[in-house]
Amino acid sequence: MPRKGRKAPTRAADPLDQYSTWDLRIAKTIYYSIILASAITILGVWLTIIGWLIESGKWAVIESWGLGAIALIIVGIIVLHLFLLVLFYVLFRGGILKLCQRLFKDRVLAKKYEDYTTLRLLIAVTLVGVYLFLITLALVILPSFFWSLVADLWFFVITTFNAGEWVLLIGIIIFIIVILVYLGFVIWNHGVFAVLKRVKRIEEEYEVEEEIKREELKGADEETLKKLYTKQTGKKAIYRGKETKGYKSWKSSMIS
Repeated sequence: MPRKGRKAPTRAADPLDQYSTWDLRIAKTIYYSIILASAITILGVWLTIIGWLIESGKWAVIESWGLGAIALIIVGIIVLHLFLLVLFYVLFRGGILKLCQRLFKDRVLAKKYEDYTTLRLLIAVTLVGVYLFLITLALVILPSFFWSLVADLWFFVITTFNAGEWVLLIGIIIFIIVILVYLGFVIWNHGVFAVLKRVKRIEEEYEVEEEIKREELKGADEETLKKLYTKQTGKKAIYRGKETKGYKSWKSSMIS
């Protein structure tokens, strides 16, 4: 009995397949940055709490509970963080998919506008220019007392923050940077496709109008065609009793 040909193993469709490699890289970078910022922030919270306990003298009270109680607290904290790590891992693919859905358009829609690469880059440059303009505008119009307030705040941070508070501040700063990058990609991608959709609609409307004109010109007489050619191009249709090449080409494209 002849053997049946082997079939390739079937694989369920992966919803991430509709996004490009660079889309996934950007989404993963943002996702990992969120995890990193979360880890640093949580570590900063615990170090800040420990610092406050030491500064207030309450750490001695905790030490009086005994080594077993301290070990139990430490183990509980470690287990909690391991649980959060496992939760991040379990939600990894779902988190990446949700990020991609919010950040990017799928390949089917992106392919529809793949001929507009130059326009997309131009919009990206324009968006960067808008960002720089807004930052410069903010630096110019902010009153002078604001900068003195920032200087006083920075001096307070340098002179009073303990190690835990510094770690917490770094985690918050990373969070802010990640949010700004995320918003930048969202505005760029969705803004680009909003503009491209409008451009595409204008082009389609223009094509329809041109098609209607061609239909109307199919029954037009020669004199009407010559006048319309001269009106549109500013050139003569007849030279020394003969039709020009430009007129012949135009007429062929309009009534074909």
